[in-house]
Amino acid sequence: MDMEDIPIVSIIIPVYKVERYLDQCIQSVVKQTYTNIEIILVDDGSPDRCPQICDAWKEKDSRIRVIHKENGGLSDARNVGMAASTGEYIAFVDSDDVVEPEYVEYLYEAIRDTGAEVSQCQFRHFKDDSELTDFYKKKKLPVLQPREEALFIFCNKAPKKNHYVWDKLYHRSLLENETFALGFRAQDVLFSCHIFTKAKEIAIVDNVLYNYRIRSGSASDGFIIQRLHAIEMYLRSIEHLKTGFPEAARELKVYCCSLCIGTMEWLNDTSGTTEKNRIFRQIAAYRKRIHFSKQELHSCSVSDWIRIILSLPMLIWPYIRLRRLFAPVLDRRAAGFSR
Repeated sequence: MDMEDIPIVSIIIPVYKVERYLDQCIQSVVKQTYTNIEIILVDDGSPDRCPQICDAWKEKDSRIRVIHKENGGLSDARNVGMAASTGEYIAFVDSDDVVEPEYVEYLYEAIRDTGAEVSQCQFRHFKDDSELTDFYKKKKLPVLQPREEALFIFCNKAPKKNHYVWDKLYHRSLLENETFALGFRAQDVLFSCHIFTKAKEIAIVDNVLYNYRIRSGSASDGFIIQRLHAIEMYLRSIEHLKTGFPEAARELKVYCCSLCIGTMEWLNDTSGTTEKNRIFRQIAAYRKRIHFSKQELHSCSVSDWIRIILSLPMLIWPYIRLRRLFAPVLDRRAAGFSR
């Protein structure tokens, strides 16, 4: 690939308390087969050795720029990185993750070959400190995904959620007037909703190019905060979808009802009474913000109706308690049927 004929790709890496993983992350970005890149390391006031590590890498590679700032959170760091970027295309990489050497190349070529404004690759999880294994990486032709399909996945498909920003490459024009919501862990959700309503098509690359690290730590606390923030971001996404995409908004309302139920089920098995009551009040407040018109309810399926009704504050807690009470009986019956 002739680097003189290709545009600059800006790779934004927010950095905070990841000194254990930062070298591996930056090393994977520096080794990109697509070399016409600028790497923007945004030190978000990290209290460990991350600032020194960033500066050391800047001395090693002229493509690296370092921004030191006061701590403002992941969203703020990404926003600062976007404002400072100069590339025609922009990618986001989390500072504890690892990208494959072809990450930028395949994503860029997918946009170039299809005319899409954004491309998306596959990713895999790997456990903290585990070795990443190599795998067969024959390049696959990108497939165009229409806006309607992207929105359907965003609103419905929990196991195949597409709201992450680190598995995508964006044309700069697509990000005009877009920023990440401050103060939320699940800021990718609302950002992606805006992108999906602007982009006509997404170029899907069926290659695993991004490695997402599962870090050890306070998983229970992190999960519940992440889930609550996600619900808030989805509620704001519903407001964004209402005008131009009412069907997607209705689907996302139903999905939010499921999130409320699922969060309460998880909470029931992991938290004390005081914590349960606090989170229940928060979930109830979220659910009260979800309103269905008569037309929306008329178009709902039976399963949608069940989720909508069971997620009501007056029913969600009794439903979960009854489910837990009868779970052993249901499990025994299921085991009997499976023999």
